[in-house]
Amino acid sequence: MIPLIGLTNIYILMKKLFILLLGFMVCIPANSQIMKEIDQVSSFNEGLAAIKKGDQWAFMDMEGNIVIDFRDDLVAVEGDNNGNKYPVFHNERALISLTENNVTYYGYIDTSGKDVILAEFVNATSFKDGYALVMHYSKEVVGQNKLLGKDVVSYQIEEFVIDTNGKTMTPMLNTRNYVPEKMKSGKKPEFTTVFLGKQIVGVKTDDQKWEIYKF
Repeated sequence: MIPLIGLTNIYILMKKLFILLLGFMVCIPANSQIMKEIDQVSSFNEGLAAIKKGDQWAFMDMEGNIVIDFRDDLVAVEGDNNGNKYPVFHNERALISLTENNVTYYGYIDTSGKDVILAEFVNATSFKDGYALVMHYSKEVVGQNKLLGKDVVSYQIEEFVIDTNGKTMTPMLNTRNYVPEKMKSGKKPEFTTVFLGKQIVGVKTDDQKWEIYKF
């Protein structure tokens, strides 16, 4: 026969063991799936990561919440170690694009998904240190073909620097003629301007000389 005091000790011991096991079970983290069937995901940058499903991209925050819903105008500009490209925010701006008359134009959204710089550039870079390079495309009537009864048109592109609000920071750089059919083939005009420092750029002209601008 087990003494009463012995039974009491066994009861107390079992109670402590039960509480210990219960606490262990409660502390085991519960793995919860928050998304599935995602085709591609980037690392976090500025607190947001790009995720792809089908042909559309979205952005999620570090809690796994989608803060910019899936859309088809986000531009994949940076790559990972596997060669996959993805959209990314720099200086709270990400590139978007739209296509009109077979020409692709670029603009920027902020971290809420709002268009803050309209898609009106035929080429554009991500922001860095508060600035980005963009390229504008313009059409000018320079005369008239009386025989055909049609305007003679000149198409030009020019480059310049903008800040995160879309303000122009430099004069128009390396203005030159450009054939619009090249853009309609899906090929973007290449920049001749490069950042040399935070507020200084170099422009390579057609005669292979350099012009330097500070802003």
